[in-house]
Amino acid sequence: MRSERDIFLDVAGELAHGLAASAVWHGDRCNWVGAVPPDHARGPRTIASLGADLYGGTSGVALFLAEAGTQLDDDGLRAGARGAIRHSLDHARRIRPEHRDGFHLGPIGVAYAAKRVAELLGCASVLAGAGELLRDWHADVTPSASADVMSGCAGAVMGLIALGEIREAPWRIAAATRMGDELLARARTAPAGWSWAQPGQSAMHHLCGFSHGAAGIGLALAELFAATGDDRFGHAAERAFDYERSWLDPDTGTWPDLRGVGRAAGRDVPAPTAGSWCNGAAGIALSRLRAAELLGTGALHRDAELALASCELRCAELLAHAPGDFSLCHGAAGTGDVLLQASAGPEDRRARMAGAIGRHGIDHRGPAAASLPCGVPHRVTPGLFLGLAGMGMFYLRLSDPLVSGPLLVVPVP
Repeated sequence: MRSERDIFLDVAGELAHGLAASAVWHGDRCNWVGAVPPDHARGPRTIASLGADLYGGTSGVALFLAEAGTQLDDDGLRAGARGAIRHSLDHARRIRPEHRDGFHLGPIGVAYAAKRVAELLGCASVLAGAGELLRDWHADVTPSASADVMSGCAGAVMGLIALGEIREAPWRIAAATRMGDELLARARTAPAGWSWAQPGQSAMHHLCGFSHGAAGIGLALAELFAATGDDRFGHAAERAFDYERSWLDPDTGTWPDLRGVGRAAGRDVPAPTAGSWCNGAAGIALSRLRAAELLGTGALHRDAELALASCELRCAELLAHAPGDFSLCHGAAGTGDVLLQASAGPEDRRARMAGAIGRHGIDHRGPAAASLPCGVPHRVTPGLFLGLAGMGMFYLRLSDPLVSGPLLVVPVP
């Protein structure tokens, strides 16, 4: 009788082979066509070829195909990974200038994915391409307007540290420090803690959460403290977490999603809560789990447990209904992946919850794994954080939790 881990690996393999079969090739590079999320809530949904970025582009798909090809020992998947990462390296210089420092939307995330793919597949030319891309980024010293992890300075800090030693970028810690100094200069300091404005959103409350808010920025600063020993960055990280703690609802153990909430409304304004990696408890849980390792304070452990309790409640809600969004960014797979990351082993309660989400997806999908619902409503996209590659990565990790997940990127030894 086949084990549950084998079944999860089968689903990951089905998703990987479907992506490989649907790739559009030009020479030794490949790309995909998929749904592209709108720039704003009411913007048009479009179908387009993927860009280069880690979040929704070919570097994220390459990362999944390389991991799947390694787990399944499949040369076809490895070929797809190589083609996708070559496309990413070729097109990374077309990334919008306002995203140049971001980890998920910028060239540093592409370089990270390329280095990982090169290590998995033993591809020296891909590793050289990652180094060249980093050198090009380093030559431009103009920082992004955004401070966040997704598209701004904190993303550069996190990505440069996560890259680990790379011969082509001996300056990476110095560059990360420069970005850290930029974050300190931009912080709004207040008794409740330190926070950062979004570009063009000065009238809004500063955000909580991993992708755009204080959780991700605080974690980037904590990583920089661990890499440099500079107490300024450790202090700033703690103050970022203080800001988020000031928004914690002690009755529900949740944090508000402050997107679109004006500062004039006051702190007692009713605001929705999110359970997602990007803007809610799942991402906050990951930030605190890792920051607690780096800074070692009891308050961070308590935050992590509160956020994980919220994830467990969300898991129960997700299991009560057919999944409407199975993506990593703000869907069921993201909640499951965070619970898996926080588990102490395969028999741990949280690991079992993650497995239940995986089974739930299998039970409610259509005739193929690719029918699992993506994070772009009523559309299908191949990408890592909103689409099929990310779902496949979740099933790979359910099969083997030692596979590196994309939701929490830690330094390579």
